[in-house]
Amino acid sequence: MLGQTSLTMILGRRVSVPVRSPPSGILTLSGFDPEIVQAVFNPVSRTIDVAAQHLGSTTITATDMYGLSATLTVTVQAYAGKAYASTSIIITGNPAAADFVAESAAAAATLVAYPQPGAHVHADPADVRGAIPLWPDNQLHVTAPLTIAGPGYAPYHQDVAVTVVNLAQPELPPKNLLVSDYPETIAENGTLFYADVSFDQPARLLYYHYANPGSQLRRVLVKAQNNGLTSSYLHMIAGIAGPSPDILAVGHEATKRFLVNDLAAQGQVFEVPPHATINVVNQLLPGGDLVSGLMQLRVLAGSDVRVAVVVQDASEIPVEPISQTLLSSAVKHARGVYEVPDFYYDVAYTVGQDPASLVIGKIPLPNAVQGEVLGGDYGVKQAATLTLLNPSPSPARVGMWFEPRGGTATGTFLIDGDLVELHPVRAGSVVLVRTFDVPPRGYRRVNLVTMPEGGSSYPVVVWFSSQPPPGASWNASPAVYAQRR
Repeated sequence: MLGQTSLTMILGRRVSVPVRSPPSGILTLSGFDPEIVQAVFNPVSRTIDVAAQHLGSTTITATDMYGLSATLTVTVQAYAGKAYASTSIIITGNPAAADFVAESAAAAATLVAYPQPGAHVHADPADVRGAIPLWPDNQLHVTAPLTIAGPGYAPYHQDVAVTVVNLAQPELPPKNLLVSDYPETIAENGTLFYADVSFDQPARLLYYHYANPGSQLRRVLVKAQNNGLTSSYLHMIAGIAGPSPDILAVGHEATKRFLVNDLAAQGQVFEVPPHATINVVNQLLPGGDLVSGLMQLRVLAGSDVRVAVVVQDASEIPVEPISQTLLSSAVKHARGVYEVPDFYYDVAYTVGQDPASLVIGKIPLPNAVQGEVLGGDYGVKQAATLTLLNPSPSPARVGMWFEPRGGTATGTFLIDGDLVELHPVRAGSVVLVRTFDVPPRGYRRVNLVTMPEGGSSYPVVVWFSSQPPPGASWNASPAVYAQRR
């Protein structure tokens, strides 16, 4: 009897299997493929010593002097990949939150992993050890556990030591909004959008793309290409979401992540070597799913960087330079450069008067290059300073309500820095978002930041009033959920 009846081995490794009985005597080994394993009986240690030679499966039959036998099935596998034990990453943030440090470290770990064909790399930010808030001009050492797995391979595990450096940077607004939403539905591979980003022309990029059910598995990449003679350093603050078949959820998640990261200036710095192209975003796009991303881009040093959104087969190695031939479609959507990436509003409301309103997503933006106008202001950050005045001698309550006008819409608001989110709200519904207490014969100022969300139907109207507007109430809505940053 052997200590086990089956054995899975890593190519190139040796394993000893104990013989339980008989307690003495010589065993004869037969039946196995010597191309896959070498097997030798060791009479001193009473073990069958197996060396993995090639990938495959074979069976070793061990027979004693009395003709009794037992079998050992051996499968030889390769690891699903390999990974370096350490790496580093440069981020920004004022400060960078612990969750962002963990996410950045996990992403950095995946970039030093090299999976076999068909294998997948996974590094969960929740598993990162040692992540704490990181202030500018400081660094931190964390550990990111990583797994590479795939069918037919042995799982590979590696703890990647990641040095996280927070580089202090000024917060500069973008000059242009870059939009890649055409073709919205992907039917072939190629370049969807490209534009140049420079030191004095920072930009915000929005992309939103979908694949029909049954489409082949593809990959959406955001590439950065440096045609200069020295390295360029590209700063990116991003909100990436998908793949998912839920069009409202993808647009909402990308917007939420971007607004939260933008508020804290949480981003990553990429080195783009001279005459090189790197990938700063890499997303799978299965059939029936969509992906979306919002990112603020600025060159910190070096030559201008060409940024492009590219789609390719998932199996292709994603390292090709950017093609200037753009994909097209009969169904027109926005693609181009828009010169108004931010709107700023001042809204004043006096208790007891008619409601004040803020309409989000109402102004079509002209395209600075040939292409469609941008309807709905998608990708345009909307910031408002709300002044609430109370001339009465008693404290007052002012409500903030959300009413979609174009169709079902989700929403994300930063209200004095606190994150408030809305599940889908149908057109014509008016839901209470937040209430504000205003002191007697006093005032209160509130800072709001929001953005129209991909997949949702904008415009929406945001109401401010001491009495509910028509169709509204003071009742809390299940559509609203809030969490602090």
